[in-house]
Amino acid sequence: MTQANPPSRLSSWARYRAPEPPAGTIGRPRLHAALEAATAQHPVTIVAAPSGYGKTTAVATWAASHAGAVAWLSLSSADSDPSALTSGIVESLQALPPRGVRSSGAFSGIDAGGGVKAVYRQVCRAAQDLDAQVYLVIDDAQRAGGGLGGGLLGLLLESRPDPLRLVLVGTSFLEVALSRVLLTDPGALVSGEDLAFDVEELSRLCAHLGSGLGTRDLMEDCQGWPIATRLAILGGQRPAPADQDAHTRLGDYIRDHVLAALPGHLASFIMTATACPELTPDLAVAVTGRPDAGTLLEDLASRGIFLHRFDLDGRVAYRWHPVFARQCGRIQSAEQDSRWREAHARAARFLEATDPLASMGHLVAAGAVERAVDTLTRRWVGLLVDDQATAVAQWCAGLPDGVAEDPRVLLVWACAEDIIGEHRVARTRFARATRLAARTGPGGSTGPDGGTGAVLRLARLFLVDDQAEALRACADGHELLATPQALDRREHAPVLFLLGWNALRLQVLPGLGQELLSAAAREASALGDLALERRALGHLASAAAWSGNHRRARQVLDRLAAQREPPTLTGAYFGSGGGALAAGWLAYWSADHATAHRELLRVIESGDSRMSFTGVARMVLALNAAASQDPAMRRRAAAEIQALPPGDVHGVDRAVFRDTAVAVLDEAAGHRVRAVALAERHAGTADPPFVGVALSGILRRAGDPAAALHLLAHHRSSFGISYVRVATRATAALVHKHRGEPDLAHELCESALDTATAEDIRVPFCDGDLDMRLLLADHLSRRTRHEGFITACLTMSPAGGVLEALSERERDVFRLLQTSRTVREIAEELYVSVNTVKTHQRAIYRKLGVQSRREAQRVAP
Repeated sequence: MTQANPPSRLSSWARYRAPEPPAGTIGRPRLHAALEAATAQHPVTIVAAPSGYGKTTAVATWAASHAGAVAWLSLSSADSDPSALTSGIVESLQALPPRGVRSSGAFSGIDAGGGVKAVYRQVCRAAQDLDAQVYLVIDDAQRAGGGLGGGLLGLLLESRPDPLRLVLVGTSFLEVALSRVLLTDPGALVSGEDLAFDVEELSRLCAHLGSGLGTRDLMEDCQGWPIATRLAILGGQRPAPADQDAHTRLGDYIRDHVLAALPGHLASFIMTATACPELTPDLAVAVTGRPDAGTLLEDLASRGIFLHRFDLDGRVAYRWHPVFARQCGRIQSAEQDSRWREAHARAARFLEATDPLASMGHLVAAGAVERAVDTLTRRWVGLLVDDQATAVAQWCAGLPDGVAEDPRVLLVWACAEDIIGEHRVARTRFARATRLAARTGPGGSTGPDGGTGAVLRLARLFLVDDQAEALRACADGHELLATPQALDRREHAPVLFLLGWNALRLQVLPGLGQELLSAAAREASALGDLALERRALGHLASAAAWSGNHRRARQVLDRLAAQREPPTLTGAYFGSGGGALAAGWLAYWSADHATAHRELLRVIESGDSRMSFTGVARMVLALNAAASQDPAMRRRAAAEIQALPPGDVHGVDRAVFRDTAVAVLDEAAGHRVRAVALAERHAGTADPPFVGVALSGILRRAGDPAAALHLLAHHRSSFGISYVRVATRATAALVHKHRGEPDLAHELCESALDTATAEDIRVPFCDGDLDMRLLLADHLSRRTRHEGFITACLTMSPAGGVLEALSERERDVFRLLQTSRTVREIAEELYVSVNTVKTHQRAIYRKLGVQSRREAQRVAP
């Protein structure tokens, strides 16, 4: 089995740039006018024709001369995934060339992971701010497959803001896939008839290229088909009779006339270099063995030999015309030229470190299928963690039958299918793989080739859901890490990440999970894998926040924010929402309800799959909405908790999540009896700790701190978690105050404040509990290290709170009235006169409906 065009990926800067029109491109006023008319009159333009009609060249030429801003996205096979296509569209809009006053930066703030509908709204809002038309070209759009009607592209095809226009370029498949668009707007199609050369254009092309071929003969032979026409002109000979197979004619003609007409060194270079559909100068040197490969690529591009050139800030890449490259591959395969296989082998060696999937494709094309499978088994974890599951599954499906039944291939294939969402198929394939593995033996499970035993151990980390089995799989993974040469060096970081991800997923050993994720981020950074580093840091921030180490979580988030490429949420299988969840969690505990609401919705709308991020985010969204007292936030939270999954997942009963969220929202809506009943129902729940803190808060605010403290006693083992410790000691302080033990109450209160101040945990002190408020106000009259923190808690005003009636300066005075400062001391603090303070004081009393400072201190914001 051979593959004439193994997969490869252009670097992102080329993917989001229109290629330069090749040399020898003539002006085509008729075609240019057709494109201008279609794009000006129709919100969606479809440029569809069979291969070889010069669609990309035509649209790139139009884009180069068009007055408006043109964003460009070249699709790959991986873009059939709607989430990948959504990210690609956003990144292409963000890479707009700087034309117009605001066009180039209008889309810079879009978060590609905010959920498809949220991203769509952001794109629409950004487009409305444009001062000129923007055109989004999607080249090779047929590669989106079913994704054409889904995700962000589907929404934009249905409706888009007027300043944003779409131009979809691809094969005739687009006419079928987008038939509904063409039915309502038939003029939106630029077809093969428009793209074909007419007699006048052929005459000008022949004159431009100095060809002596007769125009009418060319038209008769090639029927205006651009690639056949150009090949005939380059070869200087008329093609074979039209009754032969078109592909055979093209291949023979390229060999006998086009390549034969070129200098020998160029022809030989082309036949070797076309092994790679896309090239950089360094890759060309490696594949052809010629130090002057970069110069030869420039020479070919200047001659117009079916080579598109991409140039941005001095970085250069090239892409062969796909029909030309395929024909060169067929010629080489037919002649069984050993140089062709060697070119693929060289490409595989060059790409193995940076693009193992492309390397595997080249190995198959070189006939080295077993080596390709070995590469797969050494690098597969990194590929799947890097969200290349669809491409890996496609590669496995294309292997010869005998190789596809290799247990290692089946195991990797099953993991990829499970990530894609084909869970039943994955389980069936996994079962077959384990049966075959048992029959054939471990096959070098600890060797450097990553044999069947090693693949099976790691596959269980992807495919096992039972907590006990998953813990055993984690132990096996740790053993592999500790075994010399058991893993490829570049797999260490992905495996560390996978183990840390599982520690979070299974909600066990949080300290170990943080160590693993920190190590994964460090190793990914050392290898230059910024995407994995960002993902590991996001999960690390989430793990640190979950375990109550808020200071460390903030440090990790600061490290994420300082990176050159800020993280975005993509709805990825391995969760890109860890950082946003951590940010939302921290904002909730610090009583920054607006920020918490925004960040938690980002997690929910990202559609994070296997991690419990979305479930946790929905529950925290409810806690935050209840604490904020904002009716709109409460309504949104109530709608979101309906999506909490039922049943037990990884040992956590999701009914507890749902009931806790319902309870806090009921309490906020004034249904305290129902809220207390739900809290009492789950009073014996031991997991997770923050559920116990939330439920105990309901009982405390209902005036029963003893019951709240009893509930928190179930979380003694979690007392090391900061928010559990704060809630327990603050509640115990209230219990001792009610018992008439003020000294012990204040001692416990000060201890709770020590932790709360260090980790910025404010919610338990400003959640509307009057008893807690009075305890803090009384605590201010004693010696405390946390006067500023207490006054900030006492003066926080939720949405609709009574302090909204105060002016900014009156709030400053009110905050200081909560302390033991005298009026003169308050005046000195604010740099105003005593009389000014007294004037503000009278206004505050009037607005709050109180008569004294003590009464003002009892007012709950």
